[in-house]
Amino acid sequence: MRKGATVAVIGATVLLAACQSGHTHTSSRSAVQLPRTAYSANQRDQSLAAARTRLIAFLQQQLVRPDGVYTNYLDTNRNAATASGHEYLSESAGLWLLHLAYTRQFDAFRRFYQQIKDTLWQGRQFAYRYNPANHQRFPVNATVDDLRILQAVGQAAIQTKSDQWHHEYQWIAKKVRDQSIAADRPVDFVDAKTGKRAKTITLCYLDLTTLRAIGGQALYRSQLDRIQSGQLQSRLPLFATRYDYSAKKYTGTSQINSVESLLTAVHLASVNKVPPKTVQWVKKQVAAGTLANRYDGTSGAPLTFDQSAGGYALAAQLGILIHDSDLAKQALHRALAFQIQKPDTPLNGALGDLASQQVYSFDNLETLVALDMYLGK
Repeated sequence: MRKGATVAVIGATVLLAACQSGHTHTSSRSAVQLPRTAYSANQRDQSLAAARTRLIAFLQQQLVRPDGVYTNYLDTNRNAATASGHEYLSESAGLWLLHLAYTRQFDAFRRFYQQIKDTLWQGRQFAYRYNPANHQRFPVNATVDDLRILQAVGQAAIQTKSDQWHHEYQWIAKKVRDQSIAADRPVDFVDAKTGKRAKTITLCYLDLTTLRAIGGQALYRSQLDRIQSGQLQSRLPLFATRYDYSAKKYTGTSQINSVESLLTAVHLASVNKVPPKTVQWVKKQVAAGTLANRYDGTSGAPLTFDQSAGGYALAAQLGILIHDSDLAKQALHRALAFQIQKPDTPLNGALGDLASQQVYSFDNLETLVALDMYLGK
């Protein structure tokens, strides 16, 4: 999951041997259900298409590497508590896989998946963070990122009708399910070295579409109920941050990160369960251009004037999933207001701040995925 940014789908017909090593594929096509095919609005818009072209060019030239995606354009202290600079996140890897999936770049999908599996895979989960300078792989995962990568591999199986991708999906799904969703209780992370499991689940980690595919209806219904019960009973129609299993209560309700709540809303929309009040609130903020990064969980008042392209990108994804093209288009234009258009700078096409050169992969990749969903191939 995002670390440090202003905070979920395919591949080639044959996997390279490195993607297959270390496990035996099952021949069954019924062990784990495939995820639902990703929805695309397939809209025509020359302005948005041109913006996407500029954004892709920036990403390919400056952030995307063969084995991962830089977290930020600027390199920074790699010993910090959260990832930044030229470190890789499983979050960014999953989002780039989603882009390759939406745009049906099968060969590129295969190559990138093989590489990120080499750098991030820990035998039962993906490391959430990797430092390519010293090849340091951090021991914990982020369950939402594992589910996003799994969603992409599932889409590869659907789109290519390849047995190899289907078997890879089955194998990864079982590992992720057994590791991070043991006893139908999803947790935020597991330490691959110690086996220690988090005692919480962040609500935006609950990718309902993928959870239903790999865990069945019982798991899906229990986690849908967990999200719905975590809706704030206040003037702010968003969601609590997380659920604490030990305390049996929701936490993170006084200050709400709107991007996390918007991702939760996107997950709800993917199964047609997003509350109308949430949709109306998002539409109001997008129309006024006032979608702040943090809100008071009781009064609903914004706690900052800061905004992010990633927030508006998630609002656009919400609009696409509920078939509200006006919301989607308006939110995309809000996100693209952050796009740098300076042909004489390496940041041309990026979503970020030219003066400080702060450009986060999350904002850029979530916007790219939203554009892919809106425009189609």
